[in-house]
Amino acid sequence: MDQSSTPLTEPRAERLSCWHCGEDYGPDERARHTEPVQCGPCIVCAGKPACCSCRLMYCVCEVHRYRG
Repeated sequence: MDQSSTPLTEPRAERLSCWHCGEDYGPDERARHTEPVQCGPCIVCAGKPACCSCRLMYCVCEVHRYRG
């Protein structure tokens, strides 16, 4: 059997599922999903990562602002 005809598969980077937003992310997006940001006065999303979307209609944080 000719092994040159079978494509070599690269090892996939481990992708994790974010428990804040539910998206899968790789090593290059780790900070967005795991590191807390200082966002402002909202008590619900303070200290959460940038991927988190606040569910409060009156949230004024630029990072987590409600987008409903």
